[in-house]
Amino acid sequence: MTEITGEKKGGCPVVHFDFNKPRPVNDYLRELDQLREIAPIVWNTYGGGFWMFLDDKSVRKALHDPETFSSEATIPTVPDPDWHWIPTMENPPMHKLYRRVLNPPFSPRAIRAREPRLREHAIGIIEGFMDRGHANYVDEFAKAFPTKVFLEILGLPHEHSEQFVAWVETVFGGLGAEDDNAAQAMADAQAAIHQYFVDLLADRKANPREDDFFTSLTQAKIGDRPITDEEFLNMCDVLVLAGLDTVKSQLGYMMYHLANHPDDRARIVAQPEIVPQAVEELLRTYSIVMDGRKVIQDNEFNGCPVRKGEMVMLTIPSATRDEKAYLNSTEVDLDRNDASHLAFAAGPHKCLGSHLARLELAIALEEWHKRIPDYEIVNSEALYETGPQLGLEELHLRWDPKR
Repeated sequence: MTEITGEKKGGCPVVHFDFNKPRPVNDYLRELDQLREIAPIVWNTYGGGFWMFLDDKSVRKALHDPETFSSEATIPTVPDPDWHWIPTMENPPMHKLYRRVLNPPFSPRAIRAREPRLREHAIGIIEGFMDRGHANYVDEFAKAFPTKVFLEILGLPHEHSEQFVAWVETVFGGLGAEDDNAAQAMADAQAAIHQYFVDLLADRKANPREDDFFTSLTQAKIGDRPITDEEFLNMCDVLVLAGLDTVKSQLGYMMYHLANHPDDRARIVAQPEIVPQAVEELLRTYSIVMDGRKVIQDNEFNGCPVRKGEMVMLTIPSATRDEKAYLNSTEVDLDRNDASHLAFAAGPHKCLGSHLARLELAIALEEWHKRIPDYEIVNSEALYETGPQLGLEELHLRWDPKR
Protein backbone atom coordinates (compact mmCIF):
# COMPACT_ATOMS: atom_id res chain seq x y z
CA MET A 1 0.00 0.00 0.00
CA THR A 2 1.06 3.59 -0.55
CA GLU A 3 2.72 5.15 2.48
CA ILE A 4 1.64 8.71 3.37
CA THR A 5 4.67 10.08 5.21
CA GLY A 6 3.08 13.20 6.68
CA GLU A 7 5.96 15.28 5.33
CA LYS A 8 5.73 18.12 2.83
CA LYS A 9 7.81 19.13 -0.19
CA GLY A 10 7.15 22.60 -1.52
CA GLY A 11 3.84 22.53 0.36
CA CYS A 12 2.76 19.29 -1.34
CA PRO A 13 2.25 15.93 0.42
CA VAL A 14 5.06 13.35 0.37
CA VAL A 15 4.22 9.67 -0.30
CA HIS A 16 5.97 6.42 -1.12
CA PHE A 17 4.31 4.70 -4.09
CA ASP A 18 6.04 1.71 -5.74
CA PHE A 19 4.81 1.62 -9.34
CA ASN A 20 6.75 -1.53 -10.25
CA LYS A 21 5.18 -3.83 -7.68
CA PRO A 22 2.79 -6.55 -8.95
CA ARG A 23 -0.64 -6.03 -7.39
CA PRO A 24 -4.10 -7.60 -7.55
CA VAL A 25 -6.09 -6.33 -10.53
CA ASN A 26 -7.31 -2.72 -10.20
CA ASP A 27 -5.32 -2.08 -7.02
CA TYR A 28 -3.31 0.58 -8.84
CA LEU A 29 -6.47 2.47 -9.80
CA ARG A 30 -7.85 2.27 -6.26
CA GLU A 31 -4.62 3.60 -4.77
CA LEU A 32 -4.37 6.39 -7.33
CA ASP A 33 -7.98 7.38 -6.57
CA GLN A 34 -7.03 7.62 -2.89
CA LEU A 35 -3.90 9.65 -3.63
CA ARG A 36 -5.87 12.08 -5.79
CA GLU A 37 -8.22 12.72 -2.86
CA ILE A 38 -5.22 13.83 -0.80
CA ALA A 39 -3.87 16.30 -3.36
CA PRO A 40 -3.68 16.84 -7.12
CA ILE A 41 0.13 16.82 -6.92
CA VAL A 42 2.32 14.80 -4.54
CA TRP A 43 6.04 14.08 -4.21
CA ASN A 44 6.87 10.36 -4.42
CA THR A 45 10.06 9.17 -2.66
CA TYR A 46 10.23 5.93 -4.68
CA GLY A 47 13.20 5.42 -6.99
CA GLY A 48 15.05 8.61 -6.10
CA GLY A 49 11.94 10.80 -5.97
CA PHE A 50 9.64 12.45 -8.49
CA TRP A 51 6.43 14.47 -8.67
CA MET A 52 3.14 12.73 -9.40
CA PHE A 53 0.53 14.82 -11.23
CA LEU A 54 -2.78 13.15 -10.45
CA ASP A 55 -5.61 15.36 -11.70
CA ASP A 56 -6.84 16.09 -15.21
CA LYS A 57 -5.93 19.78 -15.06
CA SER A 58 -2.28 19.23 -14.07
CA VAL A 59 -1.63 16.34 -16.46
CA ARG A 60 -3.35 18.06 -19.39
CA LYS A 61 -1.46 21.32 -18.78
CA ALA A 62 1.90 19.53 -18.56
CA LEU A 63 1.28 17.58 -21.78
CA HIS A 64 0.81 20.90 -23.60
CA ASP A 65 3.92 22.49 -22.05
CA PRO A 66 7.08 20.89 -23.52
CA GLU A 67 8.99 24.10 -22.74
CA THR A 68 8.80 23.14 -19.04
CA PHE A 69 8.25 19.37 -19.16
CA SER A 70 10.69 17.76 -21.57
CA SER A 71 10.29 14.33 -23.15
CA GLU A 72 14.06 13.77 -23.03
CA ALA A 73 13.36 11.41 -20.09
CA THR A 74 10.09 9.48 -19.95
CA ILE A 75 10.62 7.02 -17.06
CA PRO A 76 10.09 8.88 -13.75
CA THR A 77 12.87 6.96 -12.00
CA VAL A 78 15.41 7.49 -14.80
CA PRO A 79 16.20 11.22 -15.15
CA ASP A 80 19.29 10.62 -17.31
CA PRO A 81 18.57 7.65 -19.59
CA ASP A 82 21.33 6.15 -21.70
CA TRP A 83 18.85 5.64 -24.54
CA HIS A 84 16.96 8.07 -26.75
CA TRP A 85 13.75 6.94 -28.48
CA ILE A 86 12.63 8.77 -31.63
CA PRO A 87 10.11 10.41 -31.77
CA THR A 88 8.99 9.57 -28.19
CA MET A 89 11.84 11.45 -26.51
CA GLU A 90 12.04 14.33 -28.99
CA ASN A 91 10.68 17.77 -28.19
CA PRO A 92 9.25 20.28 -30.67
CA PRO A 93 10.17 21.27 -33.33
CA MET A 94 12.11 18.06 -34.16
CA HIS A 95 9.32 15.87 -32.82
CA LYS A 96 6.95 17.21 -35.50
CA LEU A 97 9.44 16.49 -38.29
CA TYR A 98 9.84 12.88 -37.21
CA ARG A 99 6.10 12.37 -36.73
CA ARG A 100 5.48 13.66 -40.25
CA VAL A 101 7.32 10.73 -41.83
CA LEU A 102 5.55 8.20 -39.58
CA ASN A 103 2.00 9.52 -39.97
CA PRO A 104 0.87 8.11 -43.37
CA PRO A 105 0.12 4.46 -42.43
CA PHE A 106 -1.62 5.57 -39.21
CA SER A 107 -3.83 8.33 -40.63
CA PRO A 108 -7.63 7.98 -40.22
CA ARG A 109 -8.04 7.38 -43.96
CA ALA A 110 -5.36 4.68 -44.09
CA ILE A 111 -6.77 2.93 -41.03
CA ARG A 112 -10.36 2.98 -42.35
CA ALA A 113 -9.17 1.31 -45.55
CA ARG A 114 -7.77 -1.56 -43.49
CA GLU A 115 -10.93 -2.23 -41.49
CA PRO A 116 -12.01 -5.33 -43.50
CA ARG A 117 -8.62 -6.97 -42.94
CA LEU A 118 -8.70 -6.12 -39.23
CA ARG A 119 -12.08 -7.82 -38.93
CA GLU A 120 -10.80 -10.88 -40.78
CA HIS A 121 -7.93 -11.21 -38.32
CA ALA A 122 -10.15 -10.79 -35.26
CA ILE A 123 -12.74 -13.28 -36.51
CA GLY A 124 -10.12 -15.84 -37.49
CA ILE A 125 -8.47 -15.75 -34.07
CA ILE A 126 -11.75 -15.94 -32.13
CA GLU A 127 -13.15 -18.76 -34.23
CA GLY A 128 -9.92 -20.67 -33.71
CA PHE A 129 -10.76 -21.29 -30.05
CA MET A 130 -14.49 -20.45 -29.83
CA ASP A 131 -15.68 -24.07 -29.82
CA ARG A 132 -13.26 -24.97 -27.03
CA GLY A 133 -15.22 -23.00 -24.42
CA HIS A 134 -12.25 -21.37 -22.70
CA ALA A 135 -9.16 -19.29 -23.42
CA ASN A 136 -6.43 -17.27 -21.80
CA TYR A 137 -7.72 -14.05 -23.35
CA VAL A 138 -4.47 -12.11 -22.92
CA ASP A 139 -2.28 -14.74 -24.56
CA GLU A 140 -4.67 -16.04 -27.19
CA PHE A 141 -6.42 -12.89 -28.34
CA ALA A 142 -5.19 -9.64 -26.73
CA LYS A 143 -1.60 -10.34 -27.78
CA ALA A 144 -2.30 -12.11 -31.05
CA PHE A 145 -4.78 -9.70 -32.65
CA PRO A 146 -2.98 -6.33 -32.38
CA THR A 147 0.37 -7.95 -33.12
CA LYS A 148 -0.91 -9.53 -36.33
CA VAL A 149 -2.50 -6.23 -37.38
CA PHE A 150 0.54 -4.12 -36.56
CA LEU A 151 3.03 -6.37 -38.34
CA GLU A 152 0.79 -6.43 -41.40
CA ILE A 153 0.53 -2.62 -41.49
CA LEU A 154 4.32 -2.43 -41.40
CA GLY A 155 4.73 -5.27 -43.91
CA LEU A 156 6.49 -7.65 -41.49
CA PRO A 157 5.94 -11.45 -41.57
CA HIS A 158 3.16 -12.75 -39.30
CA GLU A 159 5.34 -15.67 -38.26
CA HIS A 160 7.55 -13.23 -36.37
CA SER A 161 4.68 -12.27 -34.04
CA GLU A 162 5.64 -14.44 -31.07
CA GLN A 163 9.23 -13.25 -31.10
CA PHE A 164 8.23 -9.58 -31.21
CA VAL A 165 5.73 -10.04 -28.37
CA ALA A 166 8.38 -11.68 -26.20
CA TRP A 167 10.88 -8.90 -26.86
CA VAL A 168 8.38 -6.13 -26.16
CA GLU A 169 7.15 -7.70 -22.91
CA THR A 170 10.73 -8.03 -21.71
CA VAL A 171 11.45 -4.38 -22.47
CA PHE A 172 8.36 -3.12 -20.64
CA GLY A 173 9.10 -5.46 -17.74
CA GLY A 174 12.44 -3.72 -17.25
CA LEU A 175 11.31 -0.10 -17.51
CA GLY A 176 12.19 1.63 -14.26
CA ALA A 177 12.86 -1.69 -12.53
CA GLU A 178 15.46 -1.72 -9.76
CA ASP A 179 16.23 -5.42 -10.33
CA ASP A 180 19.52 -5.90 -12.21
CA ASN A 181 18.32 -9.06 -13.97
CA ALA A 182 15.24 -7.29 -15.35
CA ALA A 183 17.38 -4.39 -16.52
CA GLN A 184 19.81 -6.74 -18.30
CA ALA A 185 16.97 -8.69 -19.91
CA MET A 186 15.52 -5.39 -21.12
CA ALA A 187 18.88 -4.41 -22.66
CA ASP A 188 19.20 -7.79 -24.37
CA ALA A 189 15.68 -7.55 -25.83
CA GLN A 190 16.31 -4.02 -27.09
CA ALA A 191 19.52 -5.22 -28.74
CA ALA A 192 17.65 -8.07 -30.43
CA ILE A 193 14.96 -5.74 -31.78
CA HIS A 194 17.65 -3.37 -33.01
CA GLN A 195 19.52 -6.16 -34.82
CA TYR A 196 16.30 -7.29 -36.51
CA PHE A 197 15.96 -3.84 -38.06
CA VAL A 198 19.66 -3.59 -38.92
CA ASP A 199 19.11 -6.64 -41.10
CA LEU A 200 15.83 -5.26 -42.47
CA LEU A 201 17.45 -1.92 -43.34
CA ALA A 202 20.19 -3.70 -45.30
CA ASP A 203 17.56 -5.71 -47.17
CA ARG A 204 15.41 -2.68 -48.09
CA LYS A 205 18.44 -0.77 -49.32
CA ALA A 206 19.47 -3.68 -51.51
CA ASN A 207 15.92 -4.68 -52.50
CA PRO A 208 13.52 -1.71 -52.35
CA ARG A 209 9.82 -2.62 -52.58
CA GLU A 210 6.74 -0.91 -53.94
CA ASP A 211 4.15 0.29 -51.42
CA ASP A 212 6.36 -0.75 -48.51
CA PHE A 213 6.53 1.26 -45.29
CA PHE A 214 10.17 0.52 -44.55
CA THR A 215 11.31 1.25 -48.11
CA SER A 216 9.53 4.60 -47.88
CA LEU A 217 11.13 5.25 -44.51
CA THR A 218 14.63 4.63 -45.90
CA GLN A 219 13.90 7.35 -48.48
CA ALA A 220 12.28 9.82 -46.05
CA LYS A 221 13.54 13.31 -45.32
CA ILE A 222 13.73 14.90 -41.90
CA GLY A 223 13.11 18.50 -42.79
CA ASP A 224 15.31 19.08 -45.83
CA ARG A 225 17.85 16.30 -45.27
CA PRO A 226 17.75 12.51 -45.82
CA ILE A 227 17.01 10.32 -42.83
CA THR A 228 20.12 8.70 -41.34
CA ASP A 229 20.49 4.97 -40.75
CA GLU A 230 20.64 5.63 -37.01
CA GLU A 231 17.35 7.53 -37.11
CA PHE A 232 15.71 4.82 -39.21
CA LEU A 233 16.73 2.10 -36.74
CA ASN A 234 15.71 4.12 -33.71
CA MET A 235 12.26 4.88 -35.11
CA CYS A 236 11.69 1.23 -36.03
CA ASP A 237 12.61 0.11 -32.51
CA VAL A 238 10.16 2.59 -31.02
CA LEU A 239 7.31 1.71 -33.40
CA VAL A 240 7.45 -1.90 -32.27
CA LEU A 241 7.53 -0.99 -28.58
CA ALA A 242 4.68 1.51 -28.94
CA GLY A 243 2.51 -0.60 -31.19
CA LEU A 244 2.48 -4.07 -29.68
CA ASP A 245 1.85 -3.73 -25.95
CA THR A 246 -0.67 -0.95 -25.36
CA VAL A 247 -3.67 -2.43 -27.21
CA LYS A 248 -3.01 -5.80 -25.59
CA SER A 249 -3.11 -4.23 -22.14
CA GLN A 250 -6.19 -2.16 -22.88
CA LEU A 251 -8.10 -5.16 -24.21
CA GLY A 252 -7.35 -7.08 -21.02
CA TYR A 253 -8.94 -4.42 -18.81
CA MET A 254 -11.95 -4.00 -21.10
CA MET A 255 -12.76 -7.70 -21.04
CA TYR A 256 -12.10 -7.92 -17.30
CA HIS A 257 -14.70 -5.19 -16.77
CA LEU A 258 -17.27 -6.70 -19.10
CA ALA A 259 -16.85 -10.16 -17.57
CA ASN A 260 -17.62 -8.65 -14.16
CA HIS A 261 -20.44 -6.34 -15.30
CA PRO A 262 -23.08 -8.42 -17.10
CA ASP A 263 -25.39 -5.41 -17.61
CA ASP A 264 -22.71 -3.58 -19.60
CA ARG A 265 -21.92 -6.75 -21.51
CA ALA A 266 -25.59 -7.29 -22.33
CA ARG A 267 -25.86 -3.77 -23.74
CA ILE A 268 -22.90 -4.32 -26.06
CA VAL A 269 -24.46 -7.56 -27.27
CA ALA A 270 -27.91 -6.01 -27.78
CA GLN A 271 -26.73 -2.59 -29.01
CA PRO A 272 -23.48 -3.01 -30.96
CA GLU A 273 -23.89 0.54 -32.24
CA ILE A 274 -22.77 1.83 -28.81
CA VAL A 275 -19.40 0.05 -29.05
CA PRO A 276 -17.40 3.13 -30.19
CA GLN A 277 -18.52 5.21 -27.19
CA ALA A 278 -18.14 2.17 -24.93
CA VAL A 279 -14.52 1.98 -26.09
CA GLU A 280 -13.99 5.62 -25.12
CA GLU A 281 -15.55 5.10 -21.70
CA LEU A 282 -13.53 1.97 -20.98
CA LEU A 283 -10.36 3.73 -22.16
CA ARG A 284 -11.14 6.58 -19.78
CA THR A 285 -11.92 4.43 -16.76
CA TYR A 286 -9.06 1.98 -17.26
CA SER A 287 -6.23 4.08 -18.69
CA ILE A 288 -2.88 2.35 -18.48
CA VAL A 289 0.08 4.71 -19.15
CA MET A 290 2.02 6.43 -16.37
CA ASP A 291 4.32 8.60 -18.46
CA GLY A 292 7.33 10.64 -17.35
CA ARG A 293 8.74 14.07 -18.11
CA LYS A 294 11.83 15.98 -17.00
CA VAL A 295 11.55 19.54 -15.69
CA ILE A 296 13.87 21.79 -17.71
CA GLN A 297 13.03 25.11 -16.08
CA ASP A 298 11.84 26.13 -12.63
CA ASN A 299 8.10 26.64 -12.45
CA GLU A 300 5.36 27.22 -9.91
CA PHE A 301 2.97 24.61 -11.22
CA ASN A 302 -0.58 24.46 -9.89
CA GLY A 303 0.61 25.36 -6.42
CA CYS A 304 3.76 23.22 -6.27
CA PRO A 305 7.28 24.46 -7.05
CA VAL A 306 8.88 22.13 -9.61
CA ARG A 307 12.60 22.61 -10.14
CA LYS A 308 14.91 22.08 -13.09
CA GLY A 309 16.22 18.51 -13.21
CA GLU A 310 13.32 16.97 -11.26
CA MET A 311 11.20 14.22 -12.75
CA VAL A 312 7.42 14.16 -13.07
CA MET A 313 5.02 11.27 -13.52
CA LEU A 314 2.02 12.28 -15.63
CA THR A 315 -0.30 9.80 -13.96
CA ILE A 316 -2.87 9.39 -16.71
CA PRO A 317 -4.75 6.47 -15.03
CA SER A 318 -5.55 8.92 -12.24
CA ALA A 319 -6.25 11.97 -14.40
CA THR A 320 -8.85 10.16 -16.49
CA ARG A 321 -10.77 9.30 -13.29
CA ASP A 322 -10.64 12.83 -11.86
CA GLU A 323 -13.97 13.65 -10.22
CA LYS A 324 -13.49 17.33 -11.03
CA ALA A 325 -13.44 16.51 -14.74
CA TYR A 326 -15.98 13.67 -14.98
CA LEU A 327 -19.27 13.03 -13.19
CA ASN A 328 -19.16 9.73 -11.28
CA SER A 329 -15.61 9.52 -12.53
CA THR A 330 -14.65 6.07 -11.25
CA GLU A 331 -17.76 4.40 -12.67
CA VAL A 332 -18.19 3.08 -16.22
CA ASP A 333 -21.17 4.77 -17.87
CA LEU A 334 -21.76 3.45 -21.39
CA ASP A 335 -24.05 6.42 -22.09
CA ARG A 336 -21.21 8.85 -21.50
CA ASN A 337 -20.09 10.19 -24.88
CA ASP A 338 -16.81 11.95 -24.21
CA ALA A 339 -13.62 11.36 -26.18
CA SER A 340 -11.74 14.27 -24.58
CA HIS A 341 -10.02 12.00 -22.02
CA LEU A 342 -6.23 11.70 -21.84
CA ALA A 343 -5.89 7.94 -22.39
CA PHE A 344 -3.95 8.70 -25.60
CA ALA A 345 -2.21 11.70 -23.98
CA ALA A 346 -2.51 15.17 -25.57
CA GLY A 347 -0.44 17.93 -27.07
CA PRO A 348 2.57 17.25 -29.33
CA HIS A 349 2.98 13.67 -28.10
CA LYS A 350 -0.59 12.50 -28.52
CA CYS A 351 -0.46 8.83 -29.50
CA LEU A 352 0.49 8.28 -33.15
CA GLY A 353 -1.55 5.07 -33.27
CA SER A 354 -4.74 6.33 -31.58
CA HIS A 355 -6.90 5.88 -34.71
CA LEU A 356 -5.65 2.32 -35.17
CA ALA A 357 -6.07 1.49 -31.48
CA ARG A 358 -9.65 2.77 -31.36
CA LEU A 359 -10.60 0.69 -34.38
CA GLU A 360 -8.86 -2.44 -33.06
CA LEU A 361 -10.61 -2.11 -29.69
CA ALA A 362 -14.01 -1.59 -31.30
CA ILE A 363 -13.60 -4.52 -33.69
CA ALA A 364 -12.42 -6.75 -30.85
CA LEU A 365 -15.52 -6.00 -28.76
CA GLU A 366 -17.91 -6.28 -31.69
CA GLU A 367 -16.63 -9.53 -33.16
CA TRP A 368 -16.09 -11.23 -29.80
CA HIS A 369 -19.60 -10.49 -28.55
CA LYS A 370 -21.22 -11.60 -31.81
CA ARG A 371 -19.73 -15.04 -31.16
CA ILE A 372 -19.25 -15.27 -27.39
CA PRO A 373 -21.91 -13.10 -25.73
CA ASP A 374 -21.72 -14.68 -22.28
CA TYR A 375 -18.54 -15.61 -20.41
CA GLU A 376 -16.96 -15.58 -16.97
CA ILE A 377 -13.53 -15.28 -15.40
CA VAL A 378 -11.89 -18.42 -14.00
CA ASN A 379 -8.62 -18.78 -12.07
CA SER A 380 -9.09 -15.23 -10.81
CA GLU A 381 -6.39 -15.76 -8.16
CA ALA A 382 -3.84 -15.51 -10.97
CA LEU A 383 -4.92 -11.98 -11.88
CA TYR A 384 -2.39 -9.28 -11.13
CA GLU A 385 -1.08 -6.14 -12.78
CA THR A 386 2.19 -4.27 -12.96
CA GLY A 387 3.32 -0.77 -13.93
CA PRO A 388 4.57 1.66 -15.14
CA GLN A 389 2.31 0.73 -18.04
CA LEU A 390 -0.54 -1.13 -16.42
CA GLY A 391 -1.37 -4.51 -17.86
CA LEU A 392 -2.81 -7.89 -16.88
CA GLU A 393 -0.45 -10.80 -17.25
CA GLU A 394 -3.32 -13.19 -18.02
CA LEU A 395 -7.11 -13.38 -18.08
CA HIS A 396 -8.75 -16.81 -18.22
CA LEU A 397 -12.29 -16.78 -19.61
CA ARG A 398 -14.84 -19.60 -19.86
CA TRP A 399 -18.12 -19.87 -21.79
CA ASP A 400 -20.59 -22.47 -22.98
CA PRO A 401 -19.64 -23.26 -26.62
CA LYS A 402 -23.15 -24.55 -27.29
CA ARG A 403 -24.74 -21.15 -26.70
